[in-house]
Amino acid sequence: MENVLQQNFVEIWHHFLSFEISRSKFAVETWGSANAYLVFQVIAWHHILVMTEQAESKIRDEAVELWFQLTKTGFKTRSVLTYSLISSLTSLSIETVRRHVKKLEKNHWVSYSKKEGVKFCPSDENNKFLADIFNFKEVRALGHFLDIIEKQK
Repeated sequence: MENVLQQNFVEIWHHFLSFEISRSKFAVETWGSANAYLVFQVIAWHHILVMTEQAESKIRDEAVELWFQLTKTGFKTRSVLTYSLISSLTSLSIETVRRHVKKLEKNHWVSYSKKEGVKFCPSDENNKFLADIFNFKEVRALGHFLDIIEKQK
């Protein structure tokens, strides 16, 4: 795949950047700032990594169903998402991460405790928005981008 990108860089790369810009713009509008989105993205990434350990299917609809289920019931994991890990992954200061986690907590996206760290814990409305609107839009846009790459092969 890298060779396809190298050989078709001019035809492909602006589509990738367009995908990234569009996704980032929608995310910043949703979470209020680029930093808030970076923090949220790491939290969602952690949640899906833990969820993947329990997933029996690769199909999006079934993954979304499991996402909703585990958001309500929780899951057993030894993996704790700390402020310092989020800081390391985003290159934001721990204080900036802490402030954004507090805002996300206030807006019903996450919970935080010293023992369990930062956990994805959205309201039903937020979770529905994330799965049915935000991620749906991401999947569609990424699929379009992958179609562009496929045509270049």
